[in-house]
Amino acid sequence: MKHVVIIKSNNPSKFNYCKFGNYKDREGRIRELVDINGITVSGFEMFQAVVSLDINKDHDKRLYEFLKDHPLIQGKFTIEDVSSKEQKIAEQSIRSAEAVTTASDLKDKDLRDLALLMGIDANMQEMLLRAKVIQFANEQPEKFMKSIEDIDKEHRVFLKKALAQNVLQKVNGVWKHNTLNIGLTDDQAIVWLKDNGDSYALLKHQLRTGKKEEPKKVELTEIEEHPMRKGSVISEIENS
Repeated sequence: MKHVVIIKSNNPSKFNYCKFGNYKDREGRIRELVDINGITVSGFEMFQAVVSLDINKDHDKRLYEFLKDHPLIQGKFTIEDVSSKEQKIAEQSIRSAEAVTTASDLKDKDLRDLALLMGIDANMQEMLLRAKVIQFANEQPEKFMKSIEDIDKEHRVFLKKALAQNVLQKVNGVWKHNTLNIGLTDDQAIVWLKDNGDSYALLKHQLRTGKKEEPKKVELTEIEEHPMRKGSVISEIENS
């Protein structure tokens, strides 16, 4: 399999000829071009504005290693790893396809939750919303899949909804539950929700029903005094 690297002049219309002779690198070492037979040659002559190398071949790899740090390359030529670029494009295409497939298979609730996280209006008609989410997944597959795979996705969706319905507030960038500061960032607010499970359950109930449910209070009942003890107290008062 080829691994193609091209070396091209930055001014191809005016390029005619260039010889890359042996040179000293930045550390002062002499760099010489050695052919596949181990013979040192005087350098490399370039007659075209673009040279293509397959660095999986020994000869081309030696030439690439010689040229990549050559002082004549700097500012006058560009080295482009075509195969690496194509590999990245291929990986991006595969990632986009995976994201689009995932978006297409989302249930309605999950679709709307993901739309919130993507900054997409989740109140539109389901077919239009799915199209928007699929488009986002295709264009930004890394961000989309990161949200899908986020272990705190449920909490992030809750923060979005709670803020929209004033169940939680955000004042000067600080997350607040009534007067209580619960986090300077989303991540800090999520930690608070995890650490305060009872409060989180009540907040979810409020978000779901629109009704604020107060924590149950323990009612203290008056303890009746024992009759014998009551009589003895009266006797003591009368005798005094």
